[in-house]
Amino acid sequence: MGATEFSGRLFGPGLPGGGAAAMGCWDFGTLHLRCGAQEFQADPALLELDPAGFNYGETRLSWQDAGGHYAFFLDAAHREAFSATTPPVLAARLAAAAQQRRRLEWRFRLGWMALGIFLLLPFLLIGAFLIEADAVADWVVKRTPAEFEAQIGELTLAQTRAQMKLEDSGTAVQAIRQIGEKLTLGSPHHYRWFVAHSPEINAFAAPGGVVVVNTGLLRATDSAEELAGVLAHEIAHVELRHGLKAVFKNLGLRALLSLALGDYSGTLAGEATASLTEMKFSRDAENQADHAGLQRLAQAGIDPRAMPRFFTKLAGKEGATAKLPALFSTHPLSDERRARLEADIAALPQRQYAPLEMDWGKVKAALAENGGESVQN
Repeated sequence: MGATEFSGRLFGPGLPGGGAAAMGCWDFGTLHLRCGAQEFQADPALLELDPAGFNYGETRLSWQDAGGHYAFFLDAAHREAFSATTPPVLAARLAAAAQQRRRLEWRFRLGWMALGIFLLLPFLLIGAFLIEADAVADWVVKRTPAEFEAQIGELTLAQTRAQMKLEDSGTAVQAIRQIGEKLTLGSPHHYRWFVAHSPEINAFAAPGGVVVVNTGLLRATDSAEELAGVLAHEIAHVELRHGLKAVFKNLGLRALLSLALGDYSGTLAGEATASLTEMKFSRDAENQADHAGLQRLAQAGIDPRAMPRFFTKLAGKEGATAKLPALFSTHPLSDERRARLEADIAALPQRQYAPLEMDWGKVKAALAENGGESVQN
């Protein structure tokens, strides 16, 4: 490519799940991108430009053509080279994206400044954190407004969207929403439900009520009740604010120092929330989520026995394949945990549970109709 080049990361059909490093340039008004031996082109008339990344330092160029949907994340360091050679047809969109970036960056700076004020005397908290991280995290969580918790959920959702294809409508999403709404009656959180195109048997819930279920997990379930068991456990983590507590613990001493010294770049927060989808909670947190999840199932009139039944079924598959499902890497099923689940169920009032009125075969069939796994997998 002879023209001025810029670098970034390209996501799209035929590329690795984490995207591929790409070099780009404008050539006769057309965007040219090169990933190793692969080359891609995009008509500027089809491009959408918007800020991206935690601190909105990157620029995302997305477009749809006959090959599918593509997204190119321009490195912040090459933004000037990109802008200097952008065709005139994109000038207005580029200016709008820059204005939006400035507005969002300012909003995030204000948010972190407010958090620094809210934490109160961070230098004193540093000493407390060194003594007892759990106690400090609990203290902060209790004083964290719901608005900030929702912002963490938004950040996690944005990061997840950049890594895999998410659906927020369709038969499977509607089924998840229908079950989830039964389990979240009276919750102060605004829950949103998504299906991620991934073969991994996993699901996660981010602070604020963002719930993502992989297609791999949906395919592994034999009934709506089994999915309800997983959802109840993840919802319990949200209601008990375990994810938010984990974020503050991950921020740790470095985050407190950053707040004390006025560093509101957002880098540490991005690192802390990036692992939310793979968060490993403490044994106590898992036990609390199990207990609260079983209670929610019973209160919603859903058979709670489906929760340990599904976990046990997956554990059996693990023994047969010697491969640990992703769900167990973050939610280990020990003999002790299995026994505690059975004891908690035995302690519930005896009653008959009506099956959920849902054609589960139709839900799973819809997954195949909507296509295979995402290009990242």
